[in-house]
Amino acid sequence: MWQCQGSNCGYIYSPEKGDKKGKIPAGTKFEELPDDWKCPVCGASKKFFKKLED
Repeated sequence: MWQCQGSNCGYIYSPEKGDKKGKIPAGTKFEELPDDWKCPVCGASKKFFKKLED
């Protein structure tokens, strides 16, 4: 899982769930997200995400 570090957001991207708002299907790894994908909560780019420990 990956957590957004932008604007005190805290959104967690879970590959198992995907991103319905961004039309990203479940099972999509963070590394496979399009380069222009944005956080569905605050709009931060992928570079603002940090990998969480498993």
